[in-house]
Amino acid sequence: MKKKISIMIVLLITVAMSFYYIGYQTAIKKAESKNGSQTFYATITEMRENVFTVKGLEINDINFRGEFVFNINEDTALIWRGTKIECSNLQVNDHISITWTGDIQECYPAHIDEVIQVQLLEDRA
Repeated sequence: MKKKISIMIVLLITVAMSFYYIGYQTAIKKAESKNGSQTFYATITEMRENVFTVKGLEINDINFRGEFVFNINEDTALIWRGTKIECSNLQVNDHISITWTGDIQECYPAHIDEVIQVQLLEDRA
């Protein structure tokens, strides 16, 4: 009888640890996909329709102080003070934050492939 109880306890602990491990791995993968984005701050230096050239600000990590090019598409959120805006609301010399995921093509200026959000950081008069 004691042997059966011991086996049941070991089995329950093994099952519990397995479910914990599976749940932990699932949570890590979800967090990585959700938080796989990065954000940096820049000044718009040039605009051609939906193609933007920006210069990273000095407050960024050294890797994000250079020049970058990116496209704004229908999936890119454009925001100012929590409100959606249009691409036409952005101007050269505006300070923005750029949230992106994926890769940056190593060319000059560097090309950001997947911009998720552009946020205007200053108030308009």
